[in-house]
Amino acid sequence: MPESINRFLQQFNNFWSESSLSQKIKLGIVLLLAILSLIMLFVITSRPEYVPLFTNLTYSDAGDVINKLDEIKTPYKISDEGTTILVPAKEVYKTRIQLANEGLPKGGTVGFSDILEKTKLGTTDWERQIQYIYALQGELTKTIKGINAVEDARVHIVLPKKSLFIDPESKDNARAAISLKMKPGARITAEQVRGIIHLVSNSVEGLSPENVIVIDDNGQILSNEMADSELTQTESLKHQMNIQLEFKQSLEKSVQTLLEYVFGPGNVAARATVEMNFDKKFVERRLFEPVLNEEGIIRSIQELEEYFSGTGAGPEGVPGVEENIGPTYQDTDQEKSEYERRETIRNYEINEIYENLEEAPGSIEKLSVAVVVNRDLTDDEKVKISNLVETAVGFKPERDTITVEGILFDFTLQEEMSKEMELVREQRELMIKRGLLVGAGLLGLILIFYNRWATAKRRKREEELVFIPKELSADTAIDLTEEKDQTLKDIERLVKKKPENVAQLIRTWLMED
Repeated sequence: MPESINRFLQQFNNFWSESSLSQKIKLGIVLLLAILSLIMLFVITSRPEYVPLFTNLTYSDAGDVINKLDEIKTPYKISDEGTTILVPAKEVYKTRIQLANEGLPKGGTVGFSDILEKTKLGTTDWERQIQYIYALQGELTKTIKGINAVEDARVHIVLPKKSLFIDPESKDNARAAISLKMKPGARITAEQVRGIIHLVSNSVEGLSPENVIVIDDNGQILSNEMADSELTQTESLKHQMNIQLEFKQSLEKSVQTLLEYVFGPGNVAARATVEMNFDKKFVERRLFEPVLNEEGIIRSIQELEEYFSGTGAGPEGVPGVEENIGPTYQDTDQEKSEYERRETIRNYEINEIYENLEEAPGSIEKLSVAVVVNRDLTDDEKVKISNLVETAVGFKPERDTITVEGILFDFTLQEEMSKEMELVREQRELMIKRGLLVGAGLLGLILIFYNRWATAKRRKREEELVFIPKELSADTAIDLTEEKDQTLKDIERLVKKKPENVAQLIRTWLMED
């Protein structure tokens, strides 16, 4: 054996031989209780930790889950008046997967699969209609409960009886009502309400969105057209402001990052102001273009032909206009003459171009950018920086403004705050060091006093041993042995019956020592 172990065993033997009978009994009790405490601690810590498998279950779902857990022999606990089932933490995910394969929990609703499994021969049309509505309500309920803000939902559908006198194309026949229970602290948005309405209206034949009503667990109507319109406008305005803010921040970051490569980090500040137009514009244009090189489409053709043959003068002058000349006399010696005239008039269609344009919302109406550099700038440097910024932001002279200045930054406040934070940190470190020193000093004093107390107690015991009579009879020794055995039995019986009390007693002794 190593020398250290031999030394320890020798010291223990010396201590044991020098101890009195009562001291040995006390030591045995302490060791026994320590062993029992370790056993109890091991048992307590080795118990499995139970975590929720499912919460807020209906009683029917809880019963189905418990039956399945008994079948797969998984330990469980029930709490919250039967609505919460707990299983060991190491088996929770495996158990959820197994139950999901069985379609559990059902959420207190019935779907098409359940209806098909329970369909019997001889079912009437009316019963099939009721089963169909019941299953459709269950499927929609499951889908709606999948929304983050929704904890529970109820769907009620009213389908009219089919009749020859009812217009099958009418969408005013079917109606639906939906009740939502929100999760604690959650709030459903108008977009989610509209999504639920369209989900239900497109899942039920003959149901229009106008005939779907949605209420919350407080009885407030969420599908009210007026409130929905107001929410839509508010959300639209908020969305526009977010777009404008994101674009502004993007410009500032782009300009500042670009210039910091030149002047160094922290030496450039850039701020932008953006005015955007989110109005939708529809523009209709009608353009006319002339026909070139007779390539257009002929609209009409007019042709004129004149022919004359005989004696005398042919037709002369401008048609329809009397010539302002004196009288003429026909020559008696007339000669034979001929006259021929052809004229063609073509009318072409004018080229027309129709344009219907829709301008997307979000166009920039005005952009202003201000840049400050932490140094003095010359006019030439300002022009160069301005050119860089104009290129980075897509500058348009008729619309935008760029301002560049060189001003030394004032870091006085920042430096003062840094000094204050550094002072607070130093004070905190000093307090921690002082606390450690005080703690170490107290621990040293406690060890010194404990050592003195233990030494004084040991001397007192040694002095008591000196006065023990040497003439102890054999009967007395036997009585002491029997008393020791009986005491150990009593201690074992007490530990088995009341381990908590025994542990408390040991802690009390340790504190007294």
